[in-house]
Amino acid sequence: MADAGGEPGAPSLGGGTHADAVSERWLGSYPQTIWRRHSDAVNAALLERWLPAQVHAVLKTDLFDEAVSAGLYTALASRCERVVGIDLSLAIVNAAAARHDGLVALHADVRTMPFDDGAFAAVVSNSTLDHFDSPAEIVRGLREIARVLQPGGTLVLTLDNPWNPVIALAKALPRRPLNRAWIRLGGASSRIGLLPYYVGATMSLPRLRRLLGDLGFDVSDFRMIVHAPRALAVIVANLLERHGGVRSQARFLRVLSACEALSRWPTRLVTGHFVAVQAVKRAQ
Repeated sequence: MADAGGEPGAPSLGGGTHADAVSERWLGSYPQTIWRRHSDAVNAALLERWLPAQVHAVLKTDLFDEAVSAGLYTALASRCERVVGIDLSLAIVNAAAARHDGLVALHADVRTMPFDDGAFAAVVSNSTLDHFDSPAEIVRGLREIARVLQPGGTLVLTLDNPWNPVIALAKALPRRPLNRAWIRLGGASSRIGLLPYYVGATMSLPRLRRLLGDLGFDVSDFRMIVHAPRALAVIVANLLERHGGVRSQARFLRVLSACEALSRWPTRLVTGHFVAVQAVKRAQ
């Protein structure tokens, strides 16, 4: 099968085989408890800021967070009557469902979702679309999100920030050799902070705003999030998980949290790992 990048036989995130292989490798590796707690807290703060106080149904466009950690289920369930999540990986779907009894977890692709038009009052898509091979796949995903979101509904979206120097370097390197090297690292990648899945496409904030406008959204707010240097932070977090005590781990979590104050600095456009956007679908 040729993926979006055009190389015959190469796996892509769009293929279930690769998604399942990566997911099973990650689920069997070291859990990164400290880093996951920080990541979940940053994303939960976005939901607290941007989601309505009460909605009837919310869709989460991948379930990685919920499969490997507490994730965002509790934050979503506290304000949403029905929490639905999808993922390309059946292993991730099963792991997330096992962790969260009330979660409706489905094996599905964000680019071709099995839902009716306007089925959800809110959609949360945190770093789902930036693992596809091309901007065209991001457009496909956003168009499908717009379809299943009801008029007046809220989208909370995060993508890799292409203005972050580390992200920019990763995007500039030849994608195939880089991704294959990371995949070959296998379980070790999760221990040293490298991503085990494909480095995908992303979009700058101006381009993303234009695209969302074209798809019928009004962008209400944006932020740059996750300002701690990720690779270094994950290495330190993993060392503390193995060798540190509860107090040292708690102190490090406070340091990570304090780094989010950089979101108010002029340098936020380059220190943030992700760009986060709140958008509302225009009434038809």
